[in-house]
Amino acid sequence: MTGSPLFVAVAIFLFVAAAGYTLYVAAYGRHTALEDQLNDLAIKVRMGDGAFADAEGEAPEGMGDLLFQWAVRRLPAPKLDTPAGEKLVQTLSHAGFNGSGAIRMFQVIRLASIATGILLAVSLSLLSGARPAWFVIFVVCGGIFGSVAPIYYLGGRARRRQVKLRRELSDILDLLVTCIESGLGIFEALRTVGREAERQGRLLGGELALLSAELTTGASLAQALRALADRTGVDDIKSVAAILIQSEKLGSQMAPALRACSDSLRNKRRLRAEEAAQKSTVKILFPLVLFVLPAMLIVILGPALIQIVHTLTQQQ
Repeated sequence: MTGSPLFVAVAIFLFVAAAGYTLYVAAYGRHTALEDQLNDLAIKVRMGDGAFADAEGEAPEGMGDLLFQWAVRRLPAPKLDTPAGEKLVQTLSHAGFNGSGAIRMFQVIRLASIATGILLAVSLSLLSGARPAWFVIFVVCGGIFGSVAPIYYLGGRARRRQVKLRRELSDILDLLVTCIESGLGIFEALRTVGREAERQGRLLGGELALLSAELTTGASLAQALRALADRTGVDDIKSVAAILIQSEKLGSQMAPALRACSDSLRNKRRLRAEEAAQKSTVKILFPLVLFVLPAMLIVILGPALIQIVHTLTQQQ
């Protein structure tokens, strides 16, 4: 009887590991950098032709795809007309998941995370020999943790991606100004800069490449820029998009406007750096009080306290 909880825990661990490996293979296992580039090129070509293939109609190529598609078909359709659904779609877009099946994939991952949290809670309860009341508490806490963890990860990924886009924006604007002043049009400049930035592995390069693909399909510059601002959710990109849209409507030159916008973004970045430097003096106070100061007190007052204790014990 003593080995049965351990056996159950090992079995649960193996089941969770197999489920996690299946989800990983279905989502990322067979993707390479070359395949991603070819897929992006195929999407751009299909957008240029105005034809889109239904990804759900494709036959699965492996056991991971088969299990993943089976789970996707069994899940109910997400409600996108609710505030929670709209916020989830917006967060997925800000995190870089712009595909039509991104929300369904997130549902599958969240369901698997909830199941994993519950199974881990059950295994810990069996190993520790918890009482039924604590068993129920562990299971509920495991389910809540499994439900919250994907949302927390998605929000953190979106914030990190927005920070990277904000840092890359000023350099991209300088390249756009250089291309426009050399004689290229705005469409060709966006395409050239996006292709070069994407080749260098910059996030904003992929967004500009997608913007160029939207322009190729017949969308106007204002529509493509608004879509870019909505996908990224970065305030600086929204301001740049508004400046470009206004310049196009008024027929003014875009190079001076972009140069002024780039200088303004650099000033904002410098001010953010100065603000972070000013905040660091306050943030460092908490670890100083909690960790450094007690250690210094122990080192300084420790020998004196030991001597006092020895003196008092000898007098008694």
